[in-house]
Parts: sequence; C-alpha cells; structure tokens
Amino acid sequence: MHFYIDSKELTEGVLSVIKALPVRTTMPILEGIYLEATNEGVKLKCSDLMLQKECLLPATIEEEGFAIVPGKLFSEIVRKMPESIAEVTLNGKSLEISCGRAKSSIQCVEATEEFPEMRFTGDTFTVKMDHSDCRDMINTTVFATAQDDSKPILTGVLMELGEDITIVATDAFQFAKRSMPLKNPVPERDVVIPGKSMVEISRMMDETEADVELTFTKTHVCVNIKHSRLVARLLDGDYIKYKNILPKDHTTRVMIDKAELMESIDRAQLMAREGNNNIVMKFHDNKLTISANSFVGRVNEEIDVQINGEDIDIAFNPRFCINVLKNIPDEKIYMDFTTSISPCVIRPAKTEGYYYLIVPVRIYSNF
Repeated sequence: MHFYIDSKELTEGVLSVIKALPVRTTMPILEGIYLEATNEGVKLKCSDLMLQKECLLPATIEEEGFAIVPGKLFSEIVRKMPESIAEVTLNGKSLEISCGRAKSSIQCVEATEEFPEMRFTGDTFTVKMDHSDCRDMINTTVFATAQDDSKPILTGVLMELGEDITIVATDAFQFAKRSMPLKNPVPERDVVIPGKSMVEISRMMDETEADVELTFTKTHVCVNIKHSRLVARLLDGDYIKYKNILPKDHTTRVMIDKAELMESIDRAQLMAREGNNNIVMKFHDNKLTISANSFVGRVNEEIDVQINGEDIDIAFNPRFCINVLKNIPDEKIYMDFTTSISPCVIRPAKTEGYYYLIVPVRIYSNF
C-alpha cells in the first residue's frame, strides 16, 4: 500500500471515525483504525460493534492495500503532522508516514481475523429531515439519556415515527421530549437508538446543508452524508411507557425569565456542590427565592416571577435544571408544579414541541 494524501483531510477523517473506537474491548482488532487504499481513494473505518463510522478521502493511490493501525496512537500522530502532502507506505508490518520533515513509523495491529463489518441488510424505510432540525432535536434531548448500564434501554433515545417525529430521552431524573411534523410521513413505528450513536449522527449534520435521510432496518440505522457513512445497531427491548408518568395537570404555574433563572441557579450551585448538591426554590408572592446551604456557607437570591396558583417550596439538583434550561429557545419559560415531591414540567412560553421534566429531591431540613 502506498498513497499521497493531504494531511489536513487525513486528520479530519481520522478524528471523525475514531469516535466509534470502543472505550474497552476484548477484541484487539477493534482498537485499530482500518485503513484501505482503493482506486476510489483512502477508506477509514472504526467500529465498536454497536457503532461503525467510515469515510472515503481523496488521495493519489500508487499501490492498493490495507492495514489496521492502533487507533489512538495513529490519531495523535496525524493530528500533530504539519499541513502538507503526506506520503503513507505499508512496509511489511509497519506503516510509514512522511509529511514535510516529519517521519513516523507505526506497527500495524496483527489481524488474526477480518475487521468486523456491520451489515446493513433487510427491508428498509427512510425518514427525511432538514439537517438543522435533525441536529437540534438530537442536541436538545440526548443529554437526558442514562450514562450507566443499570437500565440499558435508558442509554438510548426513543424515536417515535409517523405523521410526526418525537424524540424522547430520560435517565429517570430528567426527561426530554421534542416533537415536530415530518416532511414525508412514514408508517407508525418506534425505534431506540443508542445515545452515543445519536451524538455522532448530530455531528454529521454539520457536514451538509441539504436534507438528510435516516434509513432503518429492523436492527440498524444508517446515515450517508457526502463521503461519510454511519451504521448503528438499534437497542433491543421496549422503552418505558413514559406517557403514563407524565403529569396530567398542575396546581401552580410560574412564568420566569430563562436567562435570569439560569444565572441565579449557576451562582447557587457554587455553594450547593460544597454540601448536598441541592438548591431550594421557594415560590411566594410572585417572588422566587433560590437558596443553597453547605458547611462552608450559604447563598440566597430573589427573582421576580409570575405565579398562577398555590405557593410552593421545592428542591432540585441544579445540574438537571441547567441541562434543561440551556436547551429551551424562548426568553420566557413555564414551570408547572403539583406538589413539592412531584416532577416539575418545564417548557417554553411560546415555542411548541419542547417538553422537559425534572424530578425534585426531598427537603429534609428548613432553609
């Protein structure tokens, strides 16, 4: 294998596919980047068996061939190369890289088996979306996915398809839902896509200005944009019946300026993190008092709000509040309460299609 390639394009390609490298694996081959020179260009590929990313880069091919190189080391080498034309040569079991005055040699991963390929076969259906809508729907929900595997299905994002597309994510402490009509409605069905894969799909939206297509089989989703391709395995199992746990009504509705609330919570959490990491919100007489206690001190701040209904005292983990608020586009928000131990619903005052929920923490002491 022997080819010439622009170092900047090689770096961008490697940094794109390396997102699919596994954090931990018992298969050494998966720790590598599959590198192949063909008459079409240079193909890069990574996989963790749940997510596969690949791209095709333009290059001058002198000799076709392939190699599997250690992913993390190779990515560091190409990132630090000067901007120039790189010459890449496979010499036995070693890959030699020459770029400007920099020369490197890296031992290839010994392949005792073929590099795993995620097969995308079977009956398919396609969802077509505006690229910015797709990116925004993912980014404003995926933060709520569970980060541990105690409930594997919650590490994924539920996508409900039909006349509309609805994306739902929750870790049982925070809940996010976005909805909007589809340009081309599809038969009703639900799929659960791993949160990591959704983040990578969102990143791919930056590579195009055109509409994008998400193509599904019973077990996988595939996205093709220009010279990049992503294939991800869907999660097995049924997502939680979330509609049964959403509050049906409220006894208190509060309208608040979002930016002012975020700034106050941000200041309060400085003290909260030194204690039990909770902030207390007291809604009384069209005022919101935010307070936090710890062994090193306390903080107290007051905000003007509009309260419709009963006064209420409630406590939250400030991180969940910030997660939700920074994803709401409006300047004003509604917060709907039932009791001090019931979930709080947060939504924009004007924009439709956003629905968030935060589970409060119990208050065991008076603030």
